[in-house]
Amino acid sequence: MSNNSNINRENREGIIFYRRRIGEWIRRYIIELMIIALLIAFAAAVTIITTQARHVFREAKDVRMALKFVGTQYFGEESSIFDASKTTGLRDGAAEDIAEVSTRKGQVYLYAWDSKENVPLMFEYRKGAFTVIYIADSYTGKTDENGKVNNMMGSWEVKFSIRVLNYDTE
Repeated sequence: MSNNSNINRENREGIIFYRRRIGEWIRRYIIELMIIALLIAFAAAVTIITTQARHVFREAKDVRMALKFVGTQYFGEESSIFDASKTTGLRDGAAEDIAEVSTRKGQVYLYAWDSKENVPLMFEYRKGAFTVIYIADSYTGKTDENGKVNNMMGSWEVKFSIRVLNYDTE
């Protein structure tokens, strides 16, 4: 009998089977499900932020058109929409006119204005955690392939920021 048991043992030495316990399987699947859930949550957050950024970008383009329109109205009244002494860069009442024309709810900060062409050279549009910065090509001196400045174009930058600390003065 001992010869038979030695033969059986010799035949089984090359193959080793592990028996997994039910706890190991459950733990493994829970970890895999958590990783998959985190990846899906991250992808959903990126998709939501990107979609909202595109929406705020479209609003900023509407604000640019409203700035040009209201600037033309002020030019007709022999005035300017730009007031460098204000924190927003807009003359009194201009922010309300821009909000009325563009129907947007964000904040507009006008940093530079071309009084000859009646176009914004640099402005910032803020809404929620998004900031859109527009800089006209004529402000930066950027030219096209013919060496001319294109006032219809410009550079747009959309930023997303999460406010970590906020100190309010009272």
